[in-house]
Amino acid sequence: MIPSSHLERAYTVLDRARSAMIVLLFSFVVLVGATDIVLRYGTAHGSLEWTDEILRYLNIWLVFLGAAVGVKRGVHMNVEFFLQKFFTERMSRRIKQGTLVIMLLCLGLLMVTGTQKVLNYRSVQIQATTMSIAWFYLAIPVGCLLMAVDYGLILMYGEHPFHKAHDEKG
Repeated sequence: MIPSSHLERAYTVLDRARSAMIVLLFSFVVLVGATDIVLRYGTAHGSLEWTDEILRYLNIWLVFLGAAVGVKRGVHMNVEFFLQKFFTERMSRRIKQGTLVIMLLCLGLLMVTGTQKVLNYRSVQIQATTMSIAWFYLAIPVGCLLMAVDYGLILMYGEHPFHKAHDEKG
């Protein structure tokens, strides 16, 4: 079964937004981190007070967004060797489907608990600025949702229907 063009267009928008977010966040982390190092060791002014905490929290976003890209590209660790060695093709396919269902259930649980964290910590500010820590906890449900979309596509189509097409297009 080939996915509809509407699904492909929606996924393309989602995938490009995710990729752009990764590039922007990583660029920010590198530029601000480098600036902070130069200020700390190259000037008498010392480092910026907020960089350490903000950069640590932004790494949470980078991990969850990057993990979703890893799902799309199929680069997460698996035990394909054992499936091929000890199980028939049919049984292997069923085990993979079961694993995907378990992954989706776990991601759903993480989305729920992550959303609860976001809601519970809306009024808690990080030490360095007046920004709410909920913005950083939001990485958990957002990242899990993105991974769930990719795992769901793999479950529906047997493999990721857009992996090759989008990576070749850019």
